Amino acid sequence: MSQGILTSTDATAFSVEEISIREGELTRTGIEAVRAEPLSWADLLRVTVTNTGQTRLASPEKWDFIVHYSDADGASYSAWLPYTKGNLSANRWLRARIGLSGPLEFFEPGIVNPGEELVILARLDPLPGDNTTGGITVVTPNGVYDSISFSNPDKTLLTPHAENTTLSSTRYYAMAEDSAADSAGLTFRADFSAGGRTLLANEDQAARPAKLVFPLTGIIEIPAATWTFRYRCLVGGDGFPAGDGDVRFNADVLVRRADGTIRATLASEAASAFVDQDESGTWLTKSAAWACPGYTVVDEDDYLEIDYYGQTGQGSGGTGGYMLLRIDDISLSPDEQTGIEA
Repeated sequence: MSQGILTSTDATAFSVEEISIREGELTRTGIEAVRAEPLSWADLLRVTVTNTGQTRLASPEKWDFIVHYSDADGASYSAWLPYTKGNLSANRWLRARIGLSGPLEFFEPGIVNPGEELVILARLDPLPGDNTTGGITVVTPNGVYDSISFSNPDKTLLTPHAENTTLSSTRYYAMAEDSAADSAGLTFRADFSAGGRTLLANEDQAARPAKLVFPLTGIIEIPAATWTFRYRCLVGGDGFPAGDGDVRFNADVLVRRADGTIRATLASEAASAFVDQDESGTWLTKSAAWACPGYTVVDEDDYLEIDYYGQTGQGSGGTGGYMLLRIDDISLSPDEQTGIEA
């Protein structure tokens, strides 16, 4: 009988122990909502959350997802959205994928381990209005939460970022939609003595080329449209450019599989923007257009890839020249940033 008796002292001890365990869980739990993107090609909201803590997070479908925004008529909405599986209906959210700096989950499927990302898709009805802002909050079952704001412009804006995405052990830089520059920036460079076309690379890490990827998670179709590429750039050196209409920045547009192989090449030498002789030595934002033919997404784990190049036919008229491209520089206005308006 004595084994079935619980004294007030025992109860207090158990309560203290439970509180201590819970406090330990809270201390070890951490999440960060790193990005919220209204997907103009899909009419969905895509949110990326990283496990920044020291403990695995099981059952993400039990998380709370709260959103607030305004529609096209200016009406405000604040709502807790329930989780769903399969078909994503109005005002629901689902777990699109879990991965470690990329699309693949290597161990413990369905669990967000430390360092892994959870990608959430939400369908809002009504949709956020053009040129409005909103915010989301995600909350774990033990009450740890994070919030992030989002903007919804009246166009598709793809912005390069310094963050990394890893596909099959190869690191790429990230491209995000409706996500402003948020770092001190980095510079890509290519040097020229003769004519040619060269893939730009990080001037501080020559092994890191100017290859940027945008996840196609949640997107079924990229519509045909005219894209405007903006290049925040500088051309300099001895006798470089050697003439007008020669030195230019342009891009290759690809679709890359999650395993690192190329699925499709949409364009090569797209959107050439020229820098003339009298513009040498000055930071500029140049732009050029490219007619995107449209693309039907084969696999939502694929990525749209933009590779930035420098090109010259004549090379340098002196001892050599160089081309610089600046990305993710928070000190620049949105119109000055390297990016794509699609």
